[in-house]
Amino acid sequence: MLTSVTLNPHWTGYRCVLCGETFDTGWRGFVCGGCGPEGILDAVYDYDLIASDHARRSPFPASSRADLWRFAPLLPMKPEDPHGCWSVGDTPLHAPQRLREHLELPHLLLKDDTGLPSASLKDRATAMAMADCARLGVEHVAAASTGNAAASLAVLAARAGVRTTIYVPASTPKAKLAQLELHGAEVVRVDGTYDEAFDLSVRETVAHGWYSRNCAYNPLLVEGKKTVALEIAHALEYRAPDAVFVPTGDGCIVSSVAKGFEELVAVGLADSVPAVFGVQAEGAAPLARAWTAAGERAAEMSPAEVLAAVAPVVPHTLADSICVGVPRNRLKAWSRVATTGGGFLSVTDEEIVAAIGLMCRLAGVWAEPSGAAGMAGLVKARGAGLIGPHDRVVVLVTGHGLKDPRAT
Repeated sequence: MLTSVTLNPHWTGYRCVLCGETFDTGWRGFVCGGCGPEGILDAVYDYDLIASDHARRSPFPASSRADLWRFAPLLPMKPEDPHGCWSVGDTPLHAPQRLREHLELPHLLLKDDTGLPSASLKDRATAMAMADCARLGVEHVAAASTGNAAASLAVLAARAGVRTTIYVPASTPKAKLAQLELHGAEVVRVDGTYDEAFDLSVRETVAHGWYSRNCAYNPLLVEGKKTVALEIAHALEYRAPDAVFVPTGDGCIVSSVAKGFEELVAVGLADSVPAVFGVQAEGAAPLARAWTAAGERAAEMSPAEVLAAVAPVVPHTLADSICVGVPRNRLKAWSRVATTGGGFLSVTDEEIVAAIGLMCRLAGVWAEPSGAAGMAGLVKARGAGLIGPHDRVVVLVTGHGLKDPRAT
């Protein structure tokens, strides 16, 4: 039985990243009512009130629970009691000595989310979805996924007793399909790409009145993902690293990482925001291509210019979890990455495979291809001089190698 969930009084609602229209916390449309699917919403808070609270006492006391809900003052809601479907987080921040020496980066850190219940970072978003379902009394959730978000939903929904329908492209690895079916999800195989599966899931969600676990459609899910940044900052005593490297497909994780650090500055807990780099596979790199083409103008482009610049591609990469031709969260990802002073990079499949081996041999961390894209991006950025030898760098490892062992 799921326990009750309370709303954060400092959560004020949503703002459209395209037109700026605001919606209150009761909005159930997921996206902007005027802009439609392109009008992705952003959850907003009263940061001044949270900051004034912080002046009197720490908003994240050391004695609070050791999961993502420790950061409840910067989340839309909080479950009253722990439960297996939403008590996740608190993953390790490794200091891999041998890997540091090999890369000549003495301050390198790996944020390792492979130990979460479904073995990927996506559990942070699903935990938020399960809490929201409990709040709303929802019993049926749908999603589209190349594998990880679907597996996360299947695992945590099984713990919650929530029905799920999941749309997957034909290329989804068998190991991930097994996770879905073993945990009782209704799996709809789409003879097409992830982008086609996404569109179908949105249509079906609207038609049946289901809850959407599509992170680039439901703005609350990014709030769960941003806890990976809050945990990094918490472990570093709120001294931000110089840079963070994030595997990037739809753009949800990279935008959430930047948002997490920005909000810590907004409430007076941190002094700076790291440069956030989104790393895409070369065969599925519409954000990285557009960013490179924009050059020095990239950080100044309007939402309309970004939408026009990020051209769809036909994706091809062994990194299935970031095999996306149309990044659904491109506006939020672009604007937040630009604000941090970071950027978007692309890496080849060969560079990704090399990064998997590097982390296995020198750090004892086995990532699936998409989960290793951040490390491949760091190696490339280091070679290009974007990262200095004394920079404190964090690489996100977002999914375990056992999710797709055949790829490596």
